[in-house]
Amino acid sequence: MRNDDLVHARHPTELISRWYNTPMGARLAKDLAACLGRLADDAFGYHAVMVGAVLPCEPRLRIRARTQVAATREELAETPLMAVQADFDYLPIETESADLVIALHVLESTREPHEIMRELDRIIRPEGRVMIVGVNPVSFWHWQKSWLGREKMMRTGYLAGQHRAAWRVVDWLRLLGYDVQSVEHLGGVCPTTRPRFYDKMTRCRALSGKWLWFMQGFYVIDAVRRVSTPTAIRPAFRLPRMIPNKTRATVANQTTCQTTPPSRQQPSGRTINLFKK
Repeated sequence: MRNDDLVHARHPTELISRWYNTPMGARLAKDLAACLGRLADDAFGYHAVMVGAVLPCEPRLRIRARTQVAATREELAETPLMAVQADFDYLPIETESADLVIALHVLESTREPHEIMRELDRIIRPEGRVMIVGVNPVSFWHWQKSWLGREKMMRTGYLAGQHRAAWRVVDWLRLLGYDVQSVEHLGGVCPTTRPRFYDKMTRCRALSGKWLWFMQGFYVIDAVRRVSTPTAIRPAFRLPRMIPNKTRATVANQTTCQTTPPSRQQPSGRTINLFKK
């Protein structure tokens, strides 16, 4: 099988998982795991689900019960977590059972991400957390597609799939009723394949995080699912009427009925005029 056919045959998340096992991918996965652990430091619950690509280093979470869902068996070969192979459109997880969901490059795996968004929304409990990781399509990391060939895309697996903008994903989450807490950016502006050069550009990445955050390669969206509880509409508050007022109204009605003169009827037969001489 040729490399071109191999690129089309493999799942996008599998290519991304393979790239995270490269030296440069492992270095970026370390920063990504630290970012996810920092954002999820105040996330509590019983069940956490990681959907999508598999990181070589796991983020530190307070939730101990974790489940890894991937699209292929090759991605789940080395993970120590409870592994499940399934399609992202139909997750084998009960409705509203996950307290924390971390979606790693899930939206890149399909051209119609709305079904995946609804499926993620289904498994998250009310007031649960969701974190979505993606590649920034307006960064130089994404623009490498224009000058890299198909063969080199095997080495840069993060270019696989359809990249979604962070602001578009935020709009989808708000339409579903989520409260977006923050949007973190990482990876720097300039893409590289050497971890040493990546470490030397630490100060530049810090400056770009302040001024050129929209040009960095990766983003992490942190959102909370808000569920509105329906409440009955009550009438406006009014003071009760005084009893004398009710009595007066009753008496007035009775007086009006009693003082109304009855209709007079004309007597039948001949009338007598008493004043006639």
